[in-house]
Amino acid sequence: MLRLKINRFLLLLACTGMVLYTGISVLYGLRADEPPPAENPAITKQQAADSAAGFISQRYELHNPQTYVVYQSKKERSGYFQKEHVLEDYTKQYGEKFPIDYYQVSVKDPTTLRQFEVDVNYINSAIIGWHENSTTLKSTSSPISKQKADTLAKLELRQMGFDPQDFTLKDTNNEDVSKGQTTLQYEKLTNPIGEAKLQVLVNFDQTTLTGFNVSFQLPSSHLAWLTQQDDSASLMTWVSMGFTFLMTIAAIVFAIIYRKQMKFSRGILLTTIYLAIYIGNNVNMYPAFRAMGGDANSELATWVAIIFMSVITVLLGISLYLSLVAGVGLWNTIGQRKWPTWQDRMFGHEVFYGMGRGYLLAIFILGVQQVLFYAGEVNFDVWSVNDPTDSVLNMVEPRVFPLMAWVAAISEEATFRLLGIILFKKLFRNNFIAILIPSVIWAASHTQYPIYPVYTRLIEVTVIGIILGYVFLKFGFITAIFAHACMDSILMGLSLFSLGHVSDALAGVVYIVLPGLIGLGLAWLHGKRRKPPNLGEPPPRLEVL
Repeated sequence: MLRLKINRFLLLLACTGMVLYTGISVLYGLRADEPPPAENPAITKQQAADSAAGFISQRYELHNPQTYVVYQSKKERSGYFQKEHVLEDYTKQYGEKFPIDYYQVSVKDPTTLRQFEVDVNYINSAIIGWHENSTTLKSTSSPISKQKADTLAKLELRQMGFDPQDFTLKDTNNEDVSKGQTTLQYEKLTNPIGEAKLQVLVNFDQTTLTGFNVSFQLPSSHLAWLTQQDDSASLMTWVSMGFTFLMTIAAIVFAIIYRKQMKFSRGILLTTIYLAIYIGNNVNMYPAFRAMGGDANSELATWVAIIFMSVITVLLGISLYLSLVAGVGLWNTIGQRKWPTWQDRMFGHEVFYGMGRGYLLAIFILGVQQVLFYAGEVNFDVWSVNDPTDSVLNMVEPRVFPLMAWVAAISEEATFRLLGIILFKKLFRNNFIAILIPSVIWAASHTQYPIYPVYTRLIEVTVIGIILGYVFLKFGFITAIFAHACMDSILMGLSLFSLGHVSDALAGVVYIVLPGLIGLGLAWLHGKRRKPPNLGEPPPRLEVL
């Protein structure tokens, strides 16, 4: 009979993490300057499509138009308002009518091939902007007169709830004579948000209005700062990729040198799981690729992008395989078995232990992460924006997205813990340095997430990497994978709750408990095929739960 023993230290860490997470959540709620939480969509994508199609069909006499819906966000606008602490002012004045997050609907007439992009308020289905794609406008040499365009624009301003007297026409040269296109730009004279002034762009062809979009002219200083931040994030990402490539080359070299000690079948299963989930996720992100492509993005261009990303995924899979093979082989050469095989007698117990430790450590890490986020916001003016390219709203089937937790756990723990630590341990003979350097490399690859200033993301992920590094050294590769997978499964599972449907919430719960189900399942299967203990052999002890 198995004897159960609780690891009190890990239990204490989990309790600490829970207290930290709960305490910081309370502090967030008490902050007077805390911006109002973003509202979840109150309408379905089909309702947004129907609203956009009805609006365009009525206005431009289209019949049976085709539609496609993606989620979009005004990231730069959101970032500026948060950075300058005026998001609450924007929400009060314009948030209901011109929300930062919205649905964008492509409306195409299959007969005339005219195509429009329509912005729909995802709270109440109201139309908040639209324009005809320039590629579908007919060429002509007779643009509309400025006087007629100004009259039509002011009528549209009034219809959209604005007072035309509160706007001034900007002196801009936005006329394309070759296509007969004219754009008038108006600026609101009152109630700026910080230094950002509300502007309206009104588009015309040779006879009528073809677009109406509201924007905010952000200060050039903020845009320059944002560009500098994004350039820094891009540089750090390239540096991370460069070091990761060098680590892959080192893995190849050591795999050749120690080929007799290497077991080249070890990484095949995990690499296959990685590739299957990742490539499936690339296809699942079809709407996200459409959203990234802009107005003129076609279905063909979207599939080309998906295929390209899948090719990159295969290359990453090769790197993962080499990290697994070389990593476990190098640890074996110094007499440390960091990753037991299925044939090992204690494999099932190690998986069970790793699962239990993983949940306890994940709760602790989430608490630490919450503290780092709060400290960053309070002391370093950290803020983040929604990114449509990573949103579950831009996925064909959002309920499969949390499987990516296992992609991150397998690939990152293999590359930066299993392989990275042993490589730098050989170089520096110091455990802390061996953990720190791959943690920084790993963190640098996360700086392109929309969290600003970007250096704060580097610090946060480095701290988490150091924790996972010591977890790996203490408990091994399986525990490190489960800790990472449990943490990401909790976060990704909770993201499904934002979709607002009971089925999505239930799916989120399933993903949160999935690491436990996998751990129990593997331990049970291994126990079924394991040989009975030898006569007089003591029973194994469960040390985690």
